[in-house]
Order: sequence, then C-alpha cells, then structure tokens
Amino acid sequence: MYDGELTTLRAFELDDLDEIMKHWNNFDLRKFLGDAIPVSSESEKEWLDRASKLNPWRDRDIVFAVTDKKTGNLIGGAGLHDISFDSKHAEFGISIYNPDYWEKGYGSDATIVTLWIAFHIMGLNSLMLRVFSYNPRAIRTYEKAGFKKVGVLRQRKFIEGAYHAEIIMDILAEEFFERYPPGTKP
Repeated sequence: MYDGELTTLRAFELDDLDEIMKHWNNFDLRKFLGDAIPVSSESEKEWLDRASKLNPWRDRDIVFAVTDKKTGNLIGGAGLHDISFDSKHAEFGISIYNPDYWEKGYGSDATIVTLWIAFHIMGLNSLMLRVFSYNPRAIRTYEKAGFKKVGVLRQRKFIEGAYHAEIIMDILAEEFFERYPPGTKP
C-alpha cells in the first residue's frame, strides 16, 4: 500500500465489485472515460478478476484501488498502462468513481502517489495521458501534478451532440523530481 495525504493506493480485490458498481454506470463519470455505455456487473467482475492478478513486468499494466485514507472506503482507481521497461514509459489513467469525492483533492493526491510509484519505485522516465477537452477538472488536476500539454487530437470524441478534442499530456521523471526528489514521500 502507498499513502498520500488523503488517499491510500492498494491492490484491487474481488470484494470491491459492489462499491465500484454503485458509481460505475453514472453517466457523469462514464462520459469522461471515453465510453458512456453502461457496463454489466458481470463484465466488471471479469475486469476486476484480471486487475487483481496483474503483474506489471509480465502484463505491462498495473492498477491500484484508490481509497480514502481515513475511512478505507474505495473511491476510485488509478493505473499505469502499456508499460515499457525498455524505454521507461507508460500511460497514466485515473478515475475517482464516487462523486462525493470529486473536487476535494482526492484525485490530485492519488495522481501524485501514482506518479511517485512510477518514477521512484518503478524507475520510469516518462508518463503520458489522454484527456478529453470537456473535462477541465481533470486537466487542472494533471497540470497541478506537473503534466504538460504536448498535443491535441481534434474532433476525437462525439458526446452530447458535439465533437471534442482529445488532449495529450506528459511528464518526465526529472520534472517530477523537482517537486518530489528521491528520498521524499508524496
């Protein structure tokens, strides 16, 4: 487990399914994940089963359950995907499922903890992410963590009657180390 100021990151467990499904099909969450179509609990159970067994060195993915540090309640998930240990890069993703925790710093905290793991523990050199232009809350979170906009894919997502851009952002280990040098905790 890895602790931030507000969150703890831990492995997903099969027991997390009920809490995930309470929020997972909320349109206000799903529209930011790229697929606003509802997901069955059986499908999510299959994902959770795979996620609980991931090995980053074998599967090139690692996902964490994001929990409220004080209560232990599951509030979201964060992950590193398409990990390249040769080139030392990965794609970052995060979602705070429970709307009670939105805009209260939990996403920012879990982002910093995940970046700390990527750079300090796993020795990665760069992380990138994709975010839709209609998600300013996430963009602020990523910028606050040190991500920089490096590209735009125009008219990439059609939702709620309009096309929206997909923004590409990245961060380098050296940029993260300026704020969190080796030997420090998030």
